Amino acid sequence: MRINDPFMKLSDKDVLNAREAARYLSLTLQTFYRYIWRGNIAGPKIGGRYRFKKSLLDQWLGKKPVGEGISGRNKIVGKISSILRDTILAQVILDAGGIKVTAVITRDGLDALGLNVGDTATALIKATEVMII
Repeated sequence: MRINDPFMKLSDKDVLNAREAARYLSLTLQTFYRYIWRGNIAGPKIGGRYRFKKSLLDQWLGKKPVGEGISGRNKIVGKISSILRDTILAQVILDAGGIKVTAVITRDGLDALGLNVGDTATALIKATEVMII
């Protein structure tokens, strides 16, 4: 890989082949290729095969990035340093530059978000009061 390869830091789930991208966009493969050939969807080739970043496909669909459009102002971005799973709940610890934020969420919520240790995530803090003692 080249050092400045735009796909270098992405995980396997962030980069799709043409068939996966067509399914992600709910298009037939033939229609998807037609969009590529017309220039409606950027189709870079890596190793002679089309590859697509999910974030660019989301932009094409008009989706906003996660967290954009949320009215909460107390957002903390960091990396997931630990996940403890139980049957119903999960404890997620977010490391934001040395500041640790712990959230307890449902196991279904964790699975739906597809979070793993090392992923970047945003903690949205919404509370009516904060106590410091």
